Amino acid sequence: MYGHAYKLTSYRIIEVAGIVAFSLATIMILVVNPSQGVGVVQQIPPSAQIKAYAYAMPNQGWAPLIVYYSAFGSESKSGRIVKYEWDLDANGRYDSNASQQSGYASYIYQKPGKYLVTLKVTDDQGNIATQSIPVLVRHPASSNVDYWTVFDDSSVGRVELRITQANWDSMWQDPNSKKRVKADINIFGDVVESVAVGMKGNASLEGSGLKKSWKIDTDYFVEGQEFNNLKQLLFHNNFADPSLLREKMAYDMMQFAGLPAGFTTYVEFWIDIVDDNQASIYWGVYTMVERVDRKFVANRFGRDGENGNLYKADAWFEEGAADLAYYGEDIQDYPKPRGEVSYGLQTNLDEPDYRDIIHLCYVIDGEKYETPEDFARALDVVFNVDGYLRYVAVIFSNLNLDTYPYTGNNYYIYHNTDSGKFEFIPWDLNNSWGNFAGDARFPFYGMSCCVGPLDWAPLFTKVFEVEQYRQDYAAYVDLLTRHWFNREYFGTKAEAWQEMIDPYLTKETGDKMYFGQTAMYPFDRFSQNRQEIVTLTEQRSEYLRSVLESGEWRSMAPVTPSENTPE
Repeated sequence: MYGHAYKLTSYRIIEVAGIVAFSLATIMILVVNPSQGVGVVQQIPPSAQIKAYAYAMPNQGWAPLIVYYSAFGSESKSGRIVKYEWDLDANGRYDSNASQQSGYASYIYQKPGKYLVTLKVTDDQGNIATQSIPVLVRHPASSNVDYWTVFDDSSVGRVELRITQANWDSMWQDPNSKKRVKADINIFGDVVESVAVGMKGNASLEGSGLKKSWKIDTDYFVEGQEFNNLKQLLFHNNFADPSLLREKMAYDMMQFAGLPAGFTTYVEFWIDIVDDNQASIYWGVYTMVERVDRKFVANRFGRDGENGNLYKADAWFEEGAADLAYYGEDIQDYPKPRGEVSYGLQTNLDEPDYRDIIHLCYVIDGEKYETPEDFARALDVVFNVDGYLRYVAVIFSNLNLDTYPYTGNNYYIYHNTDSGKFEFIPWDLNNSWGNFAGDARFPFYGMSCCVGPLDWAPLFTKVFEVEQYRQDYAAYVDLLTRHWFNREYFGTKAEAWQEMIDPYLTKETGDKMYFGQTAMYPFDRFSQNRQEIVTLTEQRSEYLRSVLESGEWRSMAPVTPSENTPE
């Protein structure tokens, strides 16, 4: 909690036709612990005449943190809003006037803490409304992983796998088995001995030639062994992405949106067959991606919430998907892609208990609600809807459709035991920017589900039936397109990333995505594809802006239910 609330009676003076009247208003004074980085916040309840909506992006992250704000959707029914004021530093004073910017503002938080940021809007009739939003700024030292060293993306770090010929050959006999063998690894100059290395992926494993993705387990052969507090290192090959940009930039976009997304960095990967008396072989540029595990969730949701169940969503063609539909009280009745329950439990494996995910599915799909608002009230108790709306705003903007709500695949969902709510966690983002499906005019609220194994996506359909959720979603798309998902920002960042990794693609015998007998693309596709996705970003952003600026988002049908939707 942020503090203690007190009620104070005040009067607003209004002059009409020379007569002075007094308008009684109730003002909430929220006294907050200043040590948490916040002060005294004044709140005025909404009225029928005027409403304030306050949004922040991101709403959480590590200091120093720049946050962008909007008053998207704020409105007056008795006039027009003439003043937008923010208490951005949470000191109890509206000392940031954003009227000329129509309520848009930004602020850099240098000091960690919990900030309750408040917007106040005033219309030309003197009506006032406020809304407050929490922003969490973490101290980097609060994390048990030094992300800014391990995932330092200001340069391309060198990784060298040192392995015997026999173990190397053993892995390649049947890549689909993902056999793990012993090796040593030199990561950015630090050697970790006796790790387990294996190939990873599904489609990316079968269709990537020699440039496979790698999974390194540091504690598989040596109990408790870690690399900078990490037990697993993931190196992704950017399958089907000749630009090598999609996964890296999608994770960056998720972080910007305020999602609990993993850290990433580019590395150059080498293979040293230690017993062949030959020099190391250059394998190419990879994206090193943070693993989602107990440490991951502790660093995002705090130590008090780290003991909850973490599930990894899976799907496979006719075998089913993690669709968040309700199938009953027995987890064995739920879809089993590849022979395992679609909600793959990653934590608390000694005493697996699926009652929490079953209850979530029941709230989403098992209960019958009289109105969408009844559904929203029930869902808010067990699920962080705001985080999900931010997630959907990202994937519908950058066209990453190989996930929920289309395939029921490629996401994590975590039960935060501190808040009691489930959190949506992004994962496997290499199919962003239309690699799986979608074009520049993909519908604002998405299209009717489903693709592949997913027949019914109840969370997707029901959330967009709620008017307030549609408003929040539109506000997040607005912030994304203003500050990140546009040609200027995205194009500049994409060019910078490619300029950084370009020299590493032609080192030695070259990156195996572009050079050698199993190359997937000619080298010129590297820069060409960047131009293609920059153009797609520009066109997609322009379409989304047109919907927002025209006001069409208010009246558009958010989703056309699939013909397979249950009655």
